[in-house]
Amino acid sequence: MPKTMTLSQVMKQLESEGDEKVRQRYVRDGVVDNVFGVLLGKLRGLAATLGTNHGLGLELWETGNHDARILACMLLDPAALTEKEARGLLEPLSNANLVDELVSRLLVQSPVAPKLQQKWRDSRKELPRRAGWKLLAGRIARGLEKELDVGATFARIERELPDAPYRVKEGLNFCLVWIGLHLPEYTAEAIAIGERLGRWDPRPIPKGCTSSYAPEWIAASLALRKGEKTEARKTMEAASAKAKVKRKEGTPTAAKAKVASARKKSAAKKPSTSARAR
Repeated sequence: MPKTMTLSQVMKQLESEGDEKVRQRYVRDGVVDNVFGVLLGKLRGLAATLGTNHGLGLELWETGNHDARILACMLLDPAALTEKEARGLLEPLSNANLVDELVSRLLVQSPVAPKLQQKWRDSRKELPRRAGWKLLAGRIARGLEKELDVGATFARIERELPDAPYRVKEGLNFCLVWIGLHLPEYTAEAIAIGERLGRWDPRPIPKGCTSSYAPEWIAASLALRKGEKTEARKTMEAASAKAKVKRKEGTPTAAKAKVASARKKSAAKKPSTSARAR
């Protein structure tokens, strides 16, 4: 049975579970200083305890605290959400990560999603436009877009992505990849479009992450479905393992172990005092 907690009680718990290292990571990612730094796993656990609670979710959102808003995305009821409420939640946001959480955890399941995705994809504002494309992608993945004109969608992605702001590029690319993954009859075309668009993301690929380049992303995801790994994935994992070994060898513990081992070998070679006396 869901546990009943007041807004004040929830905020106190969130503050008590804040982690300074996590908080600093959020700040580096662009979150304003109103954040405790609660691990996502702890937020999920608290959400499971509280259950769906639309009223409490709205109250948490109003605090402006980042952790409280992530938790709110887990508590709000998609069926109870109005179009006005949804726009009020998302459109003032300035953080792309929170936009994505709101879309994937809440809005994609809401009955107002079709209107929102159409409105937001045509928006002149960067983050609502990103949200519109991510919302469409999420609905495609769930089989909710029954009358989607895939050809027109592909044409629009290919036309808009090159000149779009970076965070909109990510949304457009995400939608392209999700069509390629969840509509098998369009996989080859999605890969071909990705090849024509090229590597639009200049950033290095973080360790343990998949390339954002659509052909590689699609190939890697399809390979994982089959329990396989692409050559790019194998190379990345090998490099990661090699780096771990190097880091381990460079630790003080490893260095001390090497010195101790050398001393033991040296001691074994030297004759004992009694042996020298004889």
